[in-house]
Amino acid sequence: MRRIGHRGAKGHAPENTIAAFQKAIDLGCDGVETDVWLADHGRLVISHDPPGRDASLTLDEVLDFCRGKLEVNVELKCVASEERARQTGARVAAILARRADPDVYVSSFWWDALEGSRSAGPSVRRAFLFADSPERRTFLETARAAGLWALHPNRAYVTPAFVRDVHGAGFVVNAWTVNEPSEIATFAEWGVDGIMSDYPERVPKD
Repeated sequence: MRRIGHRGAKGHAPENTIAAFQKAIDLGCDGVETDVWLADHGRLVISHDPPGRDASLTLDEVLDFCRGKLEVNVELKCVASEERARQTGARVAAILARRADPDVYVSSFWWDALEGSRSAGPSVRRAFLFADSPERRTFLETARAAGLWALHPNRAYVTPAFVRDVHGAGFVVNAWTVNEPSEIATFAEWGVDGIMSDYPERVPKD
């Protein structure tokens, strides 16, 4: 099971900062999750919430820091605009395709963001984030048609049957945000592939 630091290592350092990503390295993480926005000035900036004018850390800076050290799950963020989501996905995927970082992929709650990334960078791996319980057969068919690599369920929607069916359809399962050791152990028994955690040191290493 992969140890994935949530927004770096949010439980130990300010989220989405170089300090948090360094802490994830120190804690033996396989990867980290971070959040990117297409800001009004056109830059791709790192922030969980909509970025203010003081947001300065850029996607390229994070990828430069993590390259060769951590896998990076870049969550494509957006508010209330399918077109903006698509633009964000396309911009990020174009950068990832140009950089050719083998250990970077994108995820999003927005199908439009994932479709934008698919159009601009077909080789970039994509994962769908969700926090509900969609009808599974249709959901998996949609994910397959979208060419996804992984599904990222909120921890509340992970069940043994879900993990079995998703694996059977050929997808990876990375769950978020899982902090309780007992739940992490249960998910490991069920075969979850990766755990995103604020306290990633709690995720056992093989």
